[in-house]
Amino acid sequence: MEKRNNWAVVGGVVVIAAVIVAIVLLTRTPLEPDGKGDQPTNVVDDTTTGGVVKDDQKPVVTGTVYENSKFSIAIPKGWTASEAIINIDSKSDGATTELNPAAVNITNGKWILYVNVDANQASGVPGGRFAEIGMGAPSVDAVVLVEPGECGRSTGPEGTPAFANYSRIDDFISVADATTGCATPTDGQDHWFFSYLTSPGNGFFNDYVLGQNPGLVVTMAYNEKVVNKLPIWNSDSLTKALNDMTSIASTLKIKNR
Repeated sequence: MEKRNNWAVVGGVVVIAAVIVAIVLLTRTPLEPDGKGDQPTNVVDDTTTGGVVKDDQKPVVTGTVYENSKFSIAIPKGWTASEAIINIDSKSDGATTELNPAAVNITNGKWILYVNVDANQASGVPGGRFAEIGMGAPSVDAVVLVEPGECGRSTGPEGTPAFANYSRIDDFISVADATTGCATPTDGQDHWFFSYLTSPGNGFFNDYVLGQNPGLVVTMAYNEKVVNKLPIWNSDSLTKALNDMTSIASTLKIKNR
């Protein structure tokens, strides 16, 4: 009889546990663009430049406007926006990440537009260093093997007019750019690997004023780690994608600044 009573107690505990789990699942809230909720709906890498978005994750917004307390930006049909993840603890025992409401990854296939309206540069160099905005982007990591470092050529310093007072700097590489710390293509063609927006005198971090304004970082990358598979420089598909990402970036509205 005592043994039977013990099993009854165990059974009662299991039932109570099942009820608690059911209540938790029913009361969970989905992630909203402002970071509410307990799970990201898209998973990106934990660098400051965003990165790979998993195909099997549910998008936050697509074909609408992504907006939170810090900024808003239009997301056209075919593009997906997900709140970026930031690495807040890079100790050797494992990195800790959290959602970053100041940053968003906007993707279409392998194209990645990254926007961060609250980007603080780590270096004392005016305008920051290339690695601070490029490192972690898949296509940059494919080319730049030794960080911090810069590879290839660019359309700078004037770049391509974008909108307002911003211009777009495009980076590309060919076998002629071979140097230590840089991976170059072997197919005889020039390949694009990164772009970013800048305004006169701002470098990589736009609007940054020490102790006042945080920086604005807008970058364009490609989800590919093999140099020969990166977009062909000056190809129609690259031109369209860069123009599309520039157009999306032009709709950015930063609040409280």
